[in-house]
Amino acid sequence: MALTMLVVEDDTGLRPSLEESFIRRGFEVIGVAHTKDAIRVLRQRNVAVVLLDLHLPDGSGLDVLAAARDIDAEIAVIVMTAYPEVRTAVRAMKEGASDFVIKPFELAALHLAVDRVAELRSLRRSVRRLDYERRSQSDVTAMVGESPAIARVRGQIQKVAPTDALVLIVGSTGSGKELVADAIHQLSPRAGAPFIKVNCSAFSETLLESELFGHEKGAFTDAKASRAGFFEMAEGGTLFLDEISEMRAELQAKLLRVVEGQPFRRVGGQREISTNVRVVAATNRNLERSVREGAFRQDLYFRLNVFRIDMPALRERGEDVIVLARFFLERSAASLRKPAMRLTPGAERLLLGYEWPGNVRELRNVIERAAILCEEEEVSPQLLPLELQAASFVQRTASAAPGHTPSLDEVTHRYVAHVVNSLGGNLSEAARVLGISRNTLKAKLHADDAH
Repeated sequence: MALTMLVVEDDTGLRPSLEESFIRRGFEVIGVAHTKDAIRVLRQRNVAVVLLDLHLPDGSGLDVLAAARDIDAEIAVIVMTAYPEVRTAVRAMKEGASDFVIKPFELAALHLAVDRVAELRSLRRSVRRLDYERRSQSDVTAMVGESPAIARVRGQIQKVAPTDALVLIVGSTGSGKELVADAIHQLSPRAGAPFIKVNCSAFSETLLESELFGHEKGAFTDAKASRAGFFEMAEGGTLFLDEISEMRAELQAKLLRVVEGQPFRRVGGQREISTNVRVVAATNRNLERSVREGAFRQDLYFRLNVFRIDMPALRERGEDVIVLARFFLERSAASLRKPAMRLTPGAERLLLGYEWPGNVRELRNVIERAAILCEEEEVSPQLLPLELQAASFVQRTASAAPGHTPSLDEVTHRYVAHVVNSLGGNLSEAARVLGISRNTLKAKLHADDAH
């Protein structure tokens, strides 16, 4: 997208030649002759570079410079001045101008100055974007697994990635929605451009609008300076909106306009800003139900739901549990600088028998904990959390007597005794694991003994 340049020059011979020169160099150029017109354009348009004459018919170019600094600190201002006004040009530099040229000047010298400030502006934005990407970098693994469910997801990614279609990823927490968004970006023509991740549930309602669309200086109490939002930072790339169901209705309306290609304004701003950004959204909620309940806009849902990818829960991926567990174990051993480890058959049975309500993220945490505790080369069932052992215990209890379905009290009694025994009779620790008080545990053991 072409950068917008504002030429503020009252010389009717010089201004048109400057406009024509920079239009040929790929800029969108707006030319004005007065201070008031320059400030109006700055407030209404997303200007990147200003060529500014200091001596204007209705005031000083320094007033335009001050307005530019207030509106957006990233606007690059190059002062054009005659030799007698060099002191004023130096003052302008102290007040935030990027560079100055002395009239009469060669166009080549001005071109060089503009190229320099435009490159610096781009570099600053890239540094800020890369810093954000570094801080928001996912710690989840690549898409490991060979189950039919995950193979179907891979196939959908291959089909949609080369397009610019909006994508909606639906799945429970920890199932790998962010990985899918990342893969879509990396396999798309936008791979070399920014990939910005935003968790909509991590911001307050007011702050989320500012983070997405930016804000102008003074827009709210803590807005000490103007700042670009994630849409501007993601220019040319992909913006991943995770947990989009948490977005309030008013902000949903603004988002709808942007994904339909309309310009937006920063919070507290007047300038219309257009961006070229692909949106990938994700949610762990049933958006159709949210639409019926009035919690999510139907028109936005239809707009986002161009290409839907449903992420399977880990319990639906069969042997992928073991494939992932081995992968996590190998990675954990390397990060801990321990010898290679392996899961025992008993540990693998426990992993396969568990429901994994926290999905891949929970499995990763379980394996990392086991790797830390492991002092040998094998991860045994004893190194896995008691929740997994309890789930296995309940399954064994239920199948111990074919034709007999144990009552809830019977299963509870056996499990309580199992936990106490597994902890060597430590009632305090057993109570903590069971989520009850020590007195309640003692009373339950006494009651069971009485039977």
